[in-house]
Amino acid sequence: MNPTPPTPPAIARRTFLAAGATGLAALTLSPAFAQPTMPQVDSLTLQVLVDNIVFGPFLPDLALPGLKVLRHGGANPDGVMSRRALEGEFGLSILATSRRGPASAQLLVDFGYSPETARNNLALLGTDLSHLDAAVLSHGHLDHYGGFPAFLEGTGHRVPLYVGGEETFCERLAMIGNPPLLMGALDRAALAKAGFDVRIAATPQVIKDQAFTTGIIPLAGFERAAIPTQMRPGKGCDRAALNPAKREADQLPDDGEHELATCYVVKGLGLVVIASCSHRGVINTVRQAQKVSGVQKVHAVVGGFHLVRPRTEEEARRTVAEFAAIDPTYIVPMHCTGDVFIQEALRVMPQKVVRTYVGTELVFGA
Repeated sequence: MNPTPPTPPAIARRTFLAAGATGLAALTLSPAFAQPTMPQVDSLTLQVLVDNIVFGPFLPDLALPGLKVLRHGGANPDGVMSRRALEGEFGLSILATSRRGPASAQLLVDFGYSPETARNNLALLGTDLSHLDAAVLSHGHLDHYGGFPAFLEGTGHRVPLYVGGEETFCERLAMIGNPPLLMGALDRAALAKAGFDVRIAATPQVIKDQAFTTGIIPLAGFERAAIPTQMRPGKGCDRAALNPAKREADQLPDDGEHELATCYVVKGLGLVVIASCSHRGVINTVRQAQKVSGVQKVHAVVGGFHLVRPRTEEEARRTVAEFAAIDPTYIVPMHCTGDVFIQEALRVMPQKVVRTYVGTELVFGA
């Protein structure tokens, strides 16, 4: 039996003890793993609820080592082709369902761009969120939070929502137009009305003793915070709760300081990192997940890697090279990743790249 590992300094003692003391001492590890400081799950399924790309019912399911890829076209239970179709939009939402022993947990990562698309896809996929345990909002951009009103409609229960900082609620400008477009701000009162209880946590958090968040992702190596928005302190958010260096500004470039990734350690496989948008750098995100979990083996990195403007094609290609050095089993690019990265990754390590579409399920473990 392995001894319980020491608590990482970044994780509050209360959170770690509450979430990790039950069973961590009994973990069985393969030689490829470091001693974990986060719980392991026996299985994990990620289903794409909202993303940019849809595809018809022509792709086969895949059975790969440590991963099954299940395609869904939104068929009706009665076997009649629906007059509606799954919809894609520039947004992201992923439903994670994990199991650890007899306990299961359902976690929602992000909400997509619009309630209309979310409602459509949830209905066609037959997604039941009546037992949703928690949600994580990766960061305060409209394409990740805009769909939130659709998710708990009719369920009648409240769900904790983890965010990385008060910056999540600041008004933003999208620097992609001339003049720049007002993105607006996430409405805290509307979140509460929709059934979400906000929990702000800049440090890593264990969720339902199965998932964990990275906490603030340090900027290191070659990656920079390249974000096409500017933030307005005091508009929608509480100035006093922001980083002191940002409180007095009326408007400043976003640095994504509040952005989180959501992660799992899957027994016998390694880390699965849901990077969402990677504004702090997808490599930085993976390294933070390794540090927080104590696990070096990366099984899959899933989500948006934001290797489009204001990042460059050179940065996209260098990220592929850095991924090759980390050697994850699978890379699953979505949302804002960009064609240059995908094409280069397919050239350098084609066996690692898995493409997903709205409705796709990724099944890791037993």
